[in-house]
Amino acid sequence: MRVIILGKAPVPGRVKTRLMPEYSAVEAAALHARMMATVLKRVCSCFDDVWLAVDDIHHDVVKSLVTRFRVELHAQVSGDLGKRLQALMRESFARDEQPLMFLGTDSPHVAIQRYQAAKAALKQHDIVVGAVEDGGYDLIAVKQSLPEVFEHIPWGSGLVMRETLKNINKLNLDVKVLPTSFDLDKPEDLRRAPPASW
Repeated sequence: MRVIILGKAPVPGRVKTRLMPEYSAVEAAALHARMMATVLKRVCSCFDDVWLAVDDIHHDVVKSLVTRFRVELHAQVSGDLGKRLQALMRESFARDEQPLMFLGTDSPHVAIQRYQAAKAALKQHDIVVGAVEDGGYDLIAVKQSLPEVFEHIPWGSGLVMRETLKNINKLNLDVKVLPTSFDLDKPEDLRRAPPASW
């Protein structure tokens, strides 16, 4: 299985803005960089084929993470999250036909067992989605290229999971939804899963 981690260069004022003003822009960016590193470390401990797809491949922190974890670096295309996911999905399946799992960097507290559960579930299902409390998901895994899954999704809203499942149902796919987790987006989330724990 190939794992593609979508992240952003940790530029102060452009990442983890919902952590402010409890955290400064610099502190929020540093937390974001730490989240990326933690997710990469966990994923690389159990998967061999890992891509990091970011908005700025030239950022020093990004280059450092790629060197440290020896992952393949990819630039995200412009457009909304759906367009970026579709482009990466097409690129992955154009290279080979192995299953694919997408992850973000907002869940560094998640144990690797969640990734392993997704991989195992994909053997019995067409698609696996990891639900999160805000109405989105922290992972999505597929056996084949299914760009239609990401069409017409109101990204950033609480309807992402619902609309994604609608698309999956329209395609008559067998879906497995993993137990609900949560992302680290707000200060109260960090109190539930403090950085010291990951």
